[in-house]
Amino acid sequence: MYVAEHPERVRRRLVPDAVQVQIVLGSLLGRARIEGAAGERRMRVAHGVADAEYAWWKYDRLGALTADPPVVRGDEIAFATIAHPLFDELAPFFVTRRGARTVHALLAPLGLAVWMSDRGRLRLRAELFVPTRRGFAITADALALTADALALTA
Repeated sequence: MYVAEHPERVRRRLVPDAVQVQIVLGSLLGRARIEGAAGERRMRVAHGVADAEYAWWKYDRLGALTADPPVVRGDEIAFATIAHPLFDELAPFFVTRRGARTVHALLAPLGLAVWMSDRGRLRLRAELFVPTRRGFAITADALALTADALALTA
């Protein structure tokens, strides 16, 4: 008799695509946090209710890595990912400032845009992120991306 494996265990073996990795990296450099013990680590993403569209955009793009849809609690909208080996691999990089700086080298333009959006430096316009378009549109209220704006100030 064949016994099927639990879907959550199967989802843990899915390899995140390049877009998902950039969203995870940018989010972790921004306001997201890794939670849980080794083997059970997941990412928690939280934004202000005013950024609900942005939170839903992240949720949609992270796809199979997400656990439950975003929930509004008070003045924040939040969701968590499933426990995944990716977060076990990334956790050591976010313990020290030096580790987070190592992550900078892995950032592509999307990861940088997510990071800056999470920090309030840029505003991602979700309506411009169409599946057929490879470029990513961002707008900046004040285009003052100086060296200190790009420096890690955790």
